[in-house]
Amino acid sequence: MKSKKINGGYIIKLEKDEKIIESLTKFLEEKQIKNGFFVGLGALSKVELALYRLKDKKYFFKEFEEALEISSLHGNVFLKEGKPFIHVHIVVSDENMITKGGHLKEAIVSATCEIIFIEFILIFYDLF
Repeated sequence: MKSKKINGGYIIKLEKDEKIIESLTKFLEEKQIKNGFFVGLGALSKVELALYRLKDKKYFFKEFEEALEISSLHGNVFLKEGKPFIHVHIVVSDENMITKGGHLKEAIVSATCEIIFIEFILIFYDLF
């Protein structure tokens, strides 16, 4: 992972075989970032998505292991029990341009993933 500070945030570049959630969590902890918003794009070799079923009050997970393009990646970060909590949604498309989406549990980068992270200097969690 490489990152560069920009006005109000960071540009983050993940490399082949890096995990998105794992890498972002490490980045946030190292930079001591508590709140923010991010968007990204890139390519994946594997993704695990989740769907929360309200009637069951639990998440259901599904993995896809194939060439996937990130069509949309966006999320926010706030502190939960003193540690960065990443809430992210993703839409990916396969070689037939069929899309899949949901909460991102984890994904493995196949080529690159570029993320623009905007840090908030406020207590995001207290807004809710």
